[in-house]
This record gives sequence, C-alpha cells and structure tokens, in this order.
Amino acid sequence: MKPFSSKTLLRTGMSHAQSPLDKRRIALFNYLILFCLITSLLLGGITITFGLIIQPILCFVATTLLSISFVLNHFGKIRFSKAYFITLCVLMIVGASLIYIREGQDVDLENMLFAAMAITMFLVDGLKKHFVYWLIFGCFIFLKVLSLNALGVDGTIFGLTLINNVVVAAVLYLFLYVFRSILIKAFDRSDQHEQTLRSLLDNAPLLMALVDAEGNFILVNNNYSSRFGHKRRELIGKNRREVLPQDIFEKHEPMFQEVLKSKSQVSFLEETSLPDGSVISANGKYEPILNADGKVESIAICVDDVSELVRAHRALKVANETKDKLFSIIAHDIKSPLNLFHSILSLNHDDVISKEQFIEYQDSLKRRLTSLTDTVDELLEWARMQLGGISAYPAKVNVSSVVHENADLFHTLIQRKNIDFKIDAPSEMEAWIDENHFKVAIRNLIHNAIKYTNGGGSVKVVGNQNDDETIVKIKDTGIGMSSERINSIIKKEIQKSEVGTDKEIGAGLGLSLSLGLLEKNNCDISVTSEINKGTTIEIKIPNSASK
Repeated sequence: MKPFSSKTLLRTGMSHAQSPLDKRRIALFNYLILFCLITSLLLGGITITFGLIIQPILCFVATTLLSISFVLNHFGKIRFSKAYFITLCVLMIVGASLIYIREGQDVDLENMLFAAMAITMFLVDGLKKHFVYWLIFGCFIFLKVLSLNALGVDGTIFGLTLINNVVVAAVLYLFLYVFRSILIKAFDRSDQHEQTLRSLLDNAPLLMALVDAEGNFILVNNNYSSRFGHKRRELIGKNRREVLPQDIFEKHEPMFQEVLKSKSQVSFLEETSLPDGSVISANGKYEPILNADGKVESIAICVDDVSELVRAHRALKVANETKDKLFSIIAHDIKSPLNLFHSILSLNHDDVISKEQFIEYQDSLKRRLTSLTDTVDELLEWARMQLGGISAYPAKVNVSSVVHENADLFHTLIQRKNIDFKIDAPSEMEAWIDENHFKVAIRNLIHNAIKYTNGGGSVKVVGNQNDDETIVKIKDTGIGMSSERINSIIKKEIQKSEVGTDKEIGAGLGLSLSLGLLEKNNCDISVTSEINKGTTIEIKIPNSASK
C-alpha cells in the first residue's frame, strides 16, 4: 500500500477520469476541497480565540462534511461529489449569513457566494452551470436584501447597492465564461500536441526514454516499455535500477554517470538480451539535456535495433572472404597448371627437350589438364548456384546405378593408391532427386574420399532404404577433418585447396557445390570425422516428391 501524502490526496479520483482534461479538473476540484478544509479549520481556530461558540462548531462540522467529497471522489462519484460540494458550501454560507444578520452583525459574509459562483463555472458542465451560477446569485441577492433591511438602508442606497452587485455578477460571469472557454481550448490543444508527440514516439522503430538526473523515468515510448516487459504507466516515476535487468544496468550505469559528469553524449554498440527474450544489436546513445544553469536536467535515451544491418555486415564480410578464397583458387589451381603447360611447350618449341622427353610428360600433363578442366567446371557450377541459376528437376533415379557409374571414373586412381573400394547398395534402390545434381555430388564426395585416403586404406559406399528416404553413406579411413573444418563444410563455405595423399590437387569448391546441390533436392546431409581415422558423409534422399 502506498503511504498517505498530500500528493496522494490531491490525486483522489483521477483513475476514474475519461480524459487528460478531466484529470486536470479533478485535480482542481481536490485543491478546492483541501483549501476549504484548511480554511474551515483556521476559521474555527480563530473564532475560538474570540470566545465564540456557535461559529467554531459550524466550522468544524463544515470540515467534516466537506471531507466527504474526497470519499465520493475516491469511489468515482465525481459529478455527485461536485454537486454535494457546491450545495454544502452555499448552504453553509447562507446559514452563517442568516445567523450574523439575526444577531445584527454586518460582516458581509454573503459576498463569499461570489467565490461559489466562480467555482461553479469551472466545476459544472453544460447549461447547468449557467442555471446554478444565477441561482447562487439569487441566494446572494436574498441575503443582501435581508442585510440592507436589517441595517435600515434607505431606498436609493438600497437600489444602487443591488444594481452594483448585479453588474459585478454579470461582469464576473462574462469573464469566467470566456476564460473557461479559452482555458479548455488551450487544454485541448495541449492534449492534441501531447497525443501527436506520443504517437510519433510510439511509431518510431526505436527504444526511446527520458529520465531525470537521478535515473527516474519521465517519458517512455511503447517500444521501450514492451521490450522491458512493462506497461508505460508502470515505468513513469520508477528508477532505471528497478526496471533494467541487472547485467544491462551494471553495463550502462558507468555510461549514465559519464553523461552526468561530462555533460556530453555517450554512444554504444553492443549485442543485448532483452527481458522479452529477443537478442538485438543495440546502437544507442545517452544525450544530456541541460537547464538554464548548464546542469544536466534530464537524459534522453535512444536505442536502435540494428540487428539486420549487423547481419548484413557479417554477410558482406563472409562474401569478401569467399571472394578472396575464390581469387586464391583461380591464382593457384588454374594459373599454376597453365604456367606449367606454357613452360613445357616453350621448352619443346625451343628444342631444349627432345620429342621423346616431351612424350614422357604426357601423363603428368594429362592429369593436370583433367584437374584443370574439373576445376573450371566446378567453378562455373558454383558460380551459377551462387547467382541462383541452378534449379532442381527431381525425378525417380536409380541411386545404385549412379553410384557405380561415377565410382568407375576413379578406377585408375583407386588402383594406383591400392585402396579397398566397395559399394554395398541394392541394385534397384530408387530415390527422388535431380539425376545430374546427384551425379555431380556423388562424384565429388567419392573423389574426396579417395583423394584423402592413404594408400592401402579403404573407401566404402553403403546404401539402404526405408519407407520415407534413401540413405547413402560414404565412409573412408582417410586423414579425417577437424570440427572447425566440418562446421565450415556444413555452412557450404569454400575450402582451402589441400593436396591429397598422392599429391592430388583440387579447387576446394567440390564440397560446397555438392552440399548446395543436395540441399536444392531436399536432402539432409551430415558429416562426422576424426583426425587420422576417417570421415563419414551421410546423405538422406526423399523417396518421393512429398517431402
């Protein structure tokens, strides 16, 4: 429960207000009630010192009756409370005036009804305010007539006094009516401007807040309050320490203090976990707002979620690294063989080597030329895939037949390295995949397995099926791979070209190309490996187009 205070008392009933203007009018009404209570108590105390009895009793009774208006406001009976308050004030003034007139005391207490008339113009709405205003003035005229008669005032003075009071009442009425209209219009414009400002803040894709020099929230937009798991009205008046998660507060408090000390802007860029569960790249700043004395009066906080920009920057960085790798491949794996061809041809042309010696180089040149052709083909296919130029056209394909057909291409390499190569797959094993894509992928994967397996090792291709998919595994006893390299392969990054166990060369594009083609055919790929123990690549191919 909140502790009782005058501020709490003056806010009584505001939760029942329908608009900001209603809140201001309720606040004004509460101030009037409090003023009347204090005035009644003071008058009661003063009249006691004069030795009076009835007047103090009336003042204390009035104080008790007036306090009922606060109770009515608390329960939302604002209209009834206003009517009760005005009626009670008028009755007390009229009653006290009648007592003084009867006792022959000329204290002009009836003049206090002008104050009641003024209050009426601000508390009562519609046509009723005009009726109540002049009704109270009628009570004033009644009391004034009684007072003048009691004093024995002659007819001329009597008439002039009444006329003067009518003029005062009319001028007061006109002034209050115009002033009330101007005041309400000013409040309306102020509310409209406030709503416009609030709308601008709420529609901004930023987290925005305004805090005072102690760190208490003055203003926040919806984006800020919702990201921190609060409603806007819950944050106003709270301290940053109460709202921010502990890790964020501890990280940002030194920045906040630096703004207070230096009176200059402090910016930050960091990855932040917010209470709503989101993780954002926050680009923000603390901007000091100075008062006329040059002291920091408040601090504006503005945070922009630049996660998309950061991701784009990272993607650009990866693209640049890929470009560098690509140029490295072109420079090494394409240019080097071409330089070798050029050198040998130049030697033969200059008769530095004989025709017989040139023929001895043919096998080496043939292997180099084959490798160069494969590199160019892989480079072109990879480039097409990066540009989105490769589309899959899956159909029923005999997987076993494609595996055998492409394994035969490496018969000479298998024999030269004395590798135990086996295929264990049903002959009628069919799956749903683009045949050309599968040929390129399985050829690259089998070639890699042979390439990185030492002489005397083994490579095995195993195939089996269930109701939903066909599973092909390529197992080797080769040099294996690190977990970092496996992660790089899964991300389809270009691999640095590495020489095989028999000095075979490659472009480093084969794995990236193969995984990309398989994914275009809705295949699942997993890679497991252990250094110096071998690698297993598993491909799961859907058996039908339903996947």
